[in-house]
Amino acid sequence: MKGLYEILTEKKWMISPDFVHGIRKALEQNLNAHAVYERTAPTCGFVTVNAADGSIYYPEEYQISEDGKQVRGQWALDSSNDDAQNFPFVSVLTIDGPITRNGGGCSYGSIDHRNMMIKAANHPLCRGHIFIINTPGGSAWAKNDYEQAINYASSQGQPVIAFVDGMCASAGMYLASLCDERYYMHPKDEIGCIGVMASFYTQADGSKNQFTDETYHELYDPESFDKNREFRDIANDGDSEKLVKELGELGVEFRADVKKACPAAKDEHLHGKVFDAEEVKGILMDAQSDFFSCVKRCFALYNGTAEPIVRKPSDDEDETKGSLNEPSDHPAHDPQLEPDKASSAKKKNHQHTIHQKSINMANYPKINAACGMQDGQQIEVKEEGAFMNAPLLDTLEAHLTAQEQAVADAKQKATTAEQSLADLQAKHDALAETIAKKDDEIKNLKEAKAKADEDIKDLNDAKAKADEEKAKVDEELKTAQASLATAQQTIADKDAQIAELNENPGEEPAQGAAPQNNGEGAQVETAKTGYPTWNPADPVGSKKAIEEYKRENGLL
Repeated sequence: MKGLYEILTEKKWMISPDFVHGIRKALEQNLNAHAVYERTAPTCGFVTVNAADGSIYYPEEYQISEDGKQVRGQWALDSSNDDAQNFPFVSVLTIDGPITRNGGGCSYGSIDHRNMMIKAANHPLCRGHIFIINTPGGSAWAKNDYEQAINYASSQGQPVIAFVDGMCASAGMYLASLCDERYYMHPKDEIGCIGVMASFYTQADGSKNQFTDETYHELYDPESFDKNREFRDIANDGDSEKLVKELGELGVEFRADVKKACPAAKDEHLHGKVFDAEEVKGILMDAQSDFFSCVKRCFALYNGTAEPIVRKPSDDEDETKGSLNEPSDHPAHDPQLEPDKASSAKKKNHQHTIHQKSINMANYPKINAACGMQDGQQIEVKEEGAFMNAPLLDTLEAHLTAQEQAVADAKQKATTAEQSLADLQAKHDALAETIAKKDDEIKNLKEAKAKADEDIKDLNDAKAKADEEKAKVDEELKTAQASLATAQQTIADKDAQIAELNENPGEEPAQGAAPQNNGEGAQVETAKTGYPTWNPADPVGSKKAIEEYKRENGLL
């Protein structure tokens, strides 16, 4: 339903007029009969696919391997099961029937194809794309969807090939021109019909229905004076100037894009004529081929084993270029006129002698700005060519002088900037050198600190050792003092015993002679004087002297 609605409401078409006139009655009968308008499933094709229920069908959107033996439907790109896309492939999209944006009863629309193509291009196994084309053309806007998808595929390094099998007319030719290469199946395939047309019914404001006597009214708010202006002028006043101007602008763009893609195209190929494919081989089409060869060609272009086609411009490049810039007023370009064969040959011989009377400077914005021309101004063209008057030359000279001065100013600024950059670089180098010196000083200070820390550690170790030895000597001194006290007490005890013996001899009679030594007292040597004194400066020597004294005096 969406596609049918678009066919009924779209005004601007890049389509074969024969198709428009042929389908008009079919659409009217379909609407009057309220019948379902749908396209039957294809019963033939280049490949087949097994459906989930085991049936075999001919797909129109699918992925195919280089040898053509593996085929998966578009659904495989989203699948994560065993039937997911798992081999390198070329994505195939079929355009069979009139091109619309929304699709519907005829086929998928350009929006669907755009999304399908971008999805396939994002798959890591995608190696290229093929459009199978059999179309009389269609919506003028649809080319933008295809252009967006093709540009995206090209950004991924994936070639795009157009394969014509039947008709490639108008918008179909526009689509083919966007592709990297173009091939046809049969020499009699129909190619061309380059141009734009409008086809629609109008109903004037205030008109009456002849059957119901109802009056049709079409009213607008006062500030919407440009709304639907082109079609209101035609319906109410029969004035088609604005719409024809829009169609002309689209036609200029159409022919320029085709000429860019097909540089060998001449003026005769760019104004709506339909050709047999063999007539435009090397011009609008690159060569004759078959589907599976196109698949292999895609793989070869992607892998770099084949070189892209190099196209050369036609010999009458200058004459052709003139027909691209402005809508022509040539009678053969007016769809309302049907010249007879005798006059058409004569007009063909003279079609390049008709000159444009003016040049629209809007097509040359830079020159337009340099000359100071206002929007809508034109340069007059005479038989000898286009000329500029003195004011335009003065304006252009002033503009070029200003540009020259601007370039000089820019160079001066660049020189100043370079000098500033050099100064900054010198400061940077000096700062870097200072930082390097500071780094060396910090390094030396760190090394000196480390050495000082090591010396402090050694001093601490020596102090600890001295403290340990002092503690040991103190202990020995304490022991010596205890020994000395013991010895002194022993001496005192001996002295007391001697004194007692001397003072108290034996009182009982007949005790015999007195002992010779009174015990040992008579033979005991008298204690000697000169007991060694303790020398704190030489504790070891003092201890040794005391022990020797004790031995000599029998104190040990």
